[in-house]
Amino acid sequence: MAMKATRTNPNEYTVTNKDGTSLKVSPHGTPGAFSPGELLQAALLGCASLSADMQLAHMLGKDFHAEAEVKSTEEDNHITEMLFEFLIDTEGRDEQEREKIIQAAAKKIEQLCIVKRSLNKGIATHTDISAK
Repeated sequence: MAMKATRTNPNEYTVTNKDGTSLKVSPHGTPGAFSPGELLQAALLGCASLSADMQLAHMLGKDFHAEAEVKSTEEDNHITEMLFEFLIDTEGRDEQEREKIIQAAAKKIEQLCIVKRSLNKGIATHTDISAK
């Protein structure tokens, strides 16, 4: 799973995946771009939400509504903790049904979300710098 980043402006890189989809990465607060920390949060948001999506569609119907948010804590230039919050619209369901839906979503996130699993386990990162 390789991706590419190209410097497109001072303090701005465009990250492109193998399909050609791209996004801008710049320092926090730059309009029209994501910061690296925001991308990490977005990865968790997308992964956890998508991991539960099929199960929730099966239980609630394909047009269910849900919203997710990630809150992070930063200290000494690194993220020390992230909280994924998922609000699933279960209107019309009783408390027992709601609990069953919540447990099923949580189980799928724990089983399938590669980002959450990797963050919890820890990721070894390496750097290889060369010049031409």
